[in-house]
Amino acid sequence: MTASSADEFSIADVLDVEYPGAPEWSADGRFVAATVYEDDGNALLVADADGTDSWRISASRDAEMRERDGLRTDTRTPEGHVTGFEWGPESRPADLLVTTDAGETFRANPDDRTLRLVARSPAGESNHEWSPSGDRVAFYREGRVRVRDPDSGTERELDVPANDAFLPTGRMLAWADDATLAFSFTDRETRQVGVADADSGDLLWRTEGTDSSSNPAFLGDGRLVFERIADGRTVRSILVADLDSGATTELLREDDEKGVVSGGAPTVSPAGDRLAIALPLDGWDHVYLLDPDSGERRQLTSGEFEDKGLAGSSPQWADDDTLLVASNRRDLGQRHIFAIDTETGEETPVVTSQGTNVHPKPSPSGDRVAYVHADRDRSAEVRVQSLGDGPDAAASGPSDTDSAPTRLTESGVEEWPVEPIPPKHVTFESFGVDGRSPSARETESRGGTEISGYLVDPRDTDAVADDAENLPSVVWVHGGPMRQMRDGWHPGRSYSLPYAFHQYLARKGYVGLLVNYRGGIGYGKAFRQAISGAYGRDEMADVVAAAEFLRDRAFTSESVGLWGLSYGGYAALQILGTHPDAFDVGVNLAGLADLELYGEWAHETKFPAVESSREAFLGGTKWEAADEWAAATPKNHFENYEAPLYNFHGTGDSYVNFEQLDAVIDGMLEHGNEYEAEYYPGENHVFSKRATWERTFRKIERAFCDHLR
Repeated sequence: MTASSADEFSIADVLDVEYPGAPEWSADGRFVAATVYEDDGNALLVADADGTDSWRISASRDAEMRERDGLRTDTRTPEGHVTGFEWGPESRPADLLVTTDAGETFRANPDDRTLRLVARSPAGESNHEWSPSGDRVAFYREGRVRVRDPDSGTERELDVPANDAFLPTGRMLAWADDATLAFSFTDRETRQVGVADADSGDLLWRTEGTDSSSNPAFLGDGRLVFERIADGRTVRSILVADLDSGATTELLREDDEKGVVSGGAPTVSPAGDRLAIALPLDGWDHVYLLDPDSGERRQLTSGEFEDKGLAGSSPQWADDDTLLVASNRRDLGQRHIFAIDTETGEETPVVTSQGTNVHPKPSPSGDRVAYVHADRDRSAEVRVQSLGDGPDAAASGPSDTDSAPTRLTESGVEEWPVEPIPPKHVTFESFGVDGRSPSARETESRGGTEISGYLVDPRDTDAVADDAENLPSVVWVHGGPMRQMRDGWHPGRSYSLPYAFHQYLARKGYVGLLVNYRGGIGYGKAFRQAISGAYGRDEMADVVAAAEFLRDRAFTSESVGLWGLSYGGYAALQILGTHPDAFDVGVNLAGLADLELYGEWAHETKFPAVESSREAFLGGTKWEAADEWAAATPKNHFENYEAPLYNFHGTGDSYVNFEQLDAVIDGMLEHGNEYEAEYYPGENHVFSKRATWERTFRKIERAFCDHLR
């Protein structure tokens, strides 16, 4: 790759980058599968673990593309994009179930690279889970639990409650044996967990009450483990249920009036007698072991770092004595993978490549780990790292002779006509609305909260002179808020797309700053909870401080733009009204304008009200803390707008209701504000289609050109 002028680098290059998901091993360790986001949706990559060969299952592949991707020309091609996959157990190691958004369910065979259509329905199937023997597969169709014989194709619907509301959690189904199935369902306006007899279809056990129960898993002795959220997400518990006696024991309880900010379900050891979980009990997310018999909780790691790759990550068992975790102990803006000895607590580096290394998945034999890697030079890739031989391979780390990872996918950035710009880590202080936020990590000498970000400097390209001055700037605000921009490409598409677009903007002369504001992960529990009692205020002050930081640079102009997706869109809508002088233009992608309207919708379709932390963050219900709710709601500040606002939202969004854009337009018209708004029919939260992003990026670039130049 050689340096080139700005004209040779285009939005098409930005959109050519593909994004893989978390890898999964076949039961015999021969293959690794992962979704890969292409132009308009996911394909499924199935690769030999040694990287020698791979094939893709992708929608509407023509003959030439099928041959390129290693798919037999006489086998079926999916009509839809891949939505999920599940490897078979040890008895069926080359049996792979694949679902698509066209309602198709396939059985894929990576040995002969064939697809066989198993079922097709308008709503499709989801959350497939093989029984231990491989004789049955459980799944959901239209919210109902069904069980299928994979050979004959016969299936039955279990006469148990349905999961007919809310988005799915991480783990929806779990088998104890070939006859006992745990499942998730909805009742009493919340999530519940039940256990059914797969032979008779009878309901054997279920949760009651109005708390939210989810993520069922079985211990080796047949007891059920699940998670419970209560009291407006101020209480989180891990419970163990004895199905024979009906007794339920609370194994772990987090209780915090500021709101519980931990996530990630516990994982069961291979022997089925211990649980591993990451918890912020000492102020940072660290690894703990839970004994389901004695209730003992033992902390394995400690220090001012987080043993989590992403907000919902959980420790992964390599064997009965070893856990794998992604941690930012070496750099808060990166992640590396470590093996933790569960007896001694000894920590061994496993993947030390600079950048972000997440989703560690040990091979069935424990001698390799598959993971997702991204850094300053490469967008996300699926890689496999050898750990050596023997039962303690993971604990000993990679051998000297076999330390180079195998790349199962390769970053499309390598095909760019220009070199990517390395980001510069910067810090600045934010003082919040009241001048001080004592709950956050602070710089005591001046009383402010230290905020980190990553600067993309146009002067580091061949398109902008090294001594250039008076450059316009743009601040990107991530979603969540419990997310974090990284030192380079993020492993997720939602955050890598904006990062790639900033690479493009830099070559057009825009300084970019990707800010990690309060409420995000990576910097400890206090930083995550810092917006409690200051929701919609202090984190917005952090974004405003980012603009002030940019204006203070010797090479920048006074012109600064703002854009963000989801919570970042909410930030754009809020800040233009609460800090009308801070930015010269704002861009809202799928943001919230009306908190009450969002809550009414979300508690019917997205998550139960008991899981929402908004009341904890705002100091009470909308009646108890009316002033706080009003202050945190962007539509109440539309009258103060001075900068123009650009808006984009998909009507198929299942995370933020598109009626939020209706509220924006009503407010803009009422107050005579300068704005543009576009609804994208059928598009989801993070737009799925390449053409949608191309249009959006071009309009954002035009907005920045019109108002920042």
